[in-house]
Amino acid sequence: MQDSALAREQRQEPAAEQDRELEQLRTEVAQLRAALERRPVIDMAKGAVMAVARCDEGTAFEQLSRVSQRHNVKLFDLASALLQDLPAGAADVPPREQLPVPATVRDARELAARHWTRA
Repeated sequence: MQDSALAREQRQEPAAEQDRELEQLRTEVAQLRAALERRPVIDMAKGAVMAVARCDEGTAFEQLSRVSQRHNVKLFDLASALLQDLPAGAADVPPREQLPVPATVRDARELAARHWTRA
């Protein structure tokens, strides 16, 4: 009797491990899909910073990351808000000093919330 219970338990262990691994893979795929959906927004914001600040891609990303971390706002949220606040026409791009960078955490959150939060 003990032998059959042990055999059943041994068959269930690999199945349980496979279920855990499958769930981990599903989570990873969902995270990667979300990252791929957000990537173009961040890239466009980098481009805007590059145009306004006349800097390279790495510097633009560093600037966005620094503001994001300093104000505790997700990079995607900041990028979305930045793009929403930029003028529509390329000729209307503000000078570097007027780039809409929040001064406080509250300002950063309001900037992000104004353009990112779903109603």
